Amino acid sequence: MTLSKEDPRLASYVLGELDEDKRRALSAEIGADPEIRAEVEALQATTDLLRDGLAERAPAELSDGHRRVVERATRRKERRILRWTLLAAAAVAAAAIPLGVMHFHREREEARLQAMQDMAAFEAREHAKEKERRKQDAKDAKNVNVDPVERRERLRHLQEERARKAAAGGFKVPALRRLTARSRPRADENPFVYTTSIARTTFPLDVDTVSYSLVERFIEEAARRPPKDLVRVDELVNAFAYDDPLPSGDEPLAARAEVDRAPWAPSHRLVRLALKTAPIDPASRPRANLVFVIDDSPAFVNHPDKLSLLQAALRRLASRLDAQDRLTILAHRGASQEPWLPPTPGDDKSRILDAIDKFKPSDAAPSGDFIQRALAQAQAHFVDGVNRVFLATDDHFTADPAESGLAATVREKAKAGITLTTLGFGPMDGPAGQTLKRLAEEGKGGFAAITGPDDARKLVEEALGTRAPLARDVRVEVDFDPVWVRSFRLIGNEDRTGPEREFLDAWKGPVDLYAGQAVTALYELEPRPDTSGGSEAPRTPYLLTLRVRYKDASGQTSREVEVPLLDEGYRETSADFGFAASVAAFGLILRDSPFKGDVTLADVRAMARKNLGADPGGQRARFVDLLELLELSPGTSPRPASSAPRRGCAPGDPLCSEL
Repeated sequence: MTLSKEDPRLASYVLGELDEDKRRALSAEIGADPEIRAEVEALQATTDLLRDGLAERAPAELSDGHRRVVERATRRKERRILRWTLLAAAAVAAAAIPLGVMHFHREREEARLQAMQDMAAFEAREHAKEKERRKQDAKDAKNVNVDPVERRERLRHLQEERARKAAAGGFKVPALRRLTARSRPRADENPFVYTTSIARTTFPLDVDTVSYSLVERFIEEAARRPPKDLVRVDELVNAFAYDDPLPSGDEPLAARAEVDRAPWAPSHRLVRLALKTAPIDPASRPRANLVFVIDDSPAFVNHPDKLSLLQAALRRLASRLDAQDRLTILAHRGASQEPWLPPTPGDDKSRILDAIDKFKPSDAAPSGDFIQRALAQAQAHFVDGVNRVFLATDDHFTADPAESGLAATVREKAKAGITLTTLGFGPMDGPAGQTLKRLAEEGKGGFAAITGPDDARKLVEEALGTRAPLARDVRVEVDFDPVWVRSFRLIGNEDRTGPEREFLDAWKGPVDLYAGQAVTALYELEPRPDTSGGSEAPRTPYLLTLRVRYKDASGQTSREVEVPLLDEGYRETSADFGFAASVAAFGLILRDSPFKGDVTLADVRAMARKNLGADPGGQRARFVDLLELLELSPGTSPRPASSAPRRGCAPGDPLCSEL
């Protein structure tokens, strides 16, 4: 039965005359129709005014002004049944109801609401003006039409101003903690390993990009170098998109290997290994059953860069959902077991957008079982497609997955096909970030640090099924040829490797790769010198073989991809290779690595600018701007090359025994 504005049940609903079952059923119908919901809210407001007026002492008779109010009200032509009832009741009780008091209360409430709206609008305008001013200052400083010398001077002044504000307490320095839950307490560089001891290695496929967000914060907000323990070269490199070839045919993934001189050590080789899965076809994407658990603490909701970013991502997500999808929203706090947005079809845009826009803070204590409730919601509406729970919170998040049994619950649901992705807003280098990452690992989902609109857009792609596994149980092996390669070292991933003989055991078990996922790993190689003395015909050096073993999406059929890499006299490499090399050099400089050689920020900037490629989103161009900002920041000057040994071997290291 379709509700209308003249339905007499609306009066009973407003006056509280329905029993619980009828009220719950009618409430669901009202919530599904925005016009009926607005009508009920207007009737409720009228009822509240009458109730407040009856609580006041009435004058003996109506004044002329009050009488004119009643007469104007009774002359209105278009009346609805409940409005007639309420106005008639007001007329009968006119002698007893202080309409003047009612009118006064109503005007006072309206004035209060208007003042709040005006203040919110004023603050929003001021915030927008300040944001636009900062943007314009940066734009003016970077204006290519300005004389280059003047432009750099403006940038220098901009960074000096940022540095002063940061020194005055305007920048919160993240604690020097490791960025992953598996971290080891070591910040030194991975050393070179001789191929006579170990010729086979691997690299992690569960990449992260948090470090790049932190580096950006330090340079753009505090105008200073970040502490080197926060700089992860592998995370910097994987923060960018690369235009590697897509898989051909029905293959779910493709592998690529490139080699050229290492920019910081010309006698060495830099190898780039890349894996890329096929993108998902939007026309054939799977059904999505999505549950979002949102932190509703005042600190999260009222922060300009937390809930607002999430709402923007959710609005974008809502625009791409359809009738086959379901979206549920739960609040983090409070004892209520009811979702903020019950499971709603994706084509009910008005209801979804209304719930997103009206999400409000709560002062209640956090509910301890909010993740379990979210998993239960996902289980209750399980679909043959993507079943995913998203936990959105900030650096104040606290939980102990081990003690509460939460990790076991998340792990169990992941096995059943319900994955958990955690979203961190704000600094994620502390205990909160480690806990969120561990939960994501247990839930076979991902962890994402949301710091800007780009991160929010990635969230939408993940929610819509780009995390659907295309290749399962993926294992990577890199076999070096000891005849041509004397030693090698993996660049980055310092917290996941060691100089010991555990390269193949460094990552326990295989991982799954998903649609649209890409991984880049960099190795620095030391070639073995030619000892033939020219007595033999020159052969093309065979450096390595990259092997990728995996199962298809069903998990039944095993496949293998094999990519050999030859050192063919430095053929023209791709812009992807050159740009990844520039990012790696940037990371080595920030870490003051003993392997950075004589490369400078100016060298890195020139290399990055030369290898911008198509750069459709402008991400690489922004990296070039970031390099220039760092060059012009106070206290930043070229550092001399370290005098540490090029191999970086620890004294007594058995792997460095070869001379």
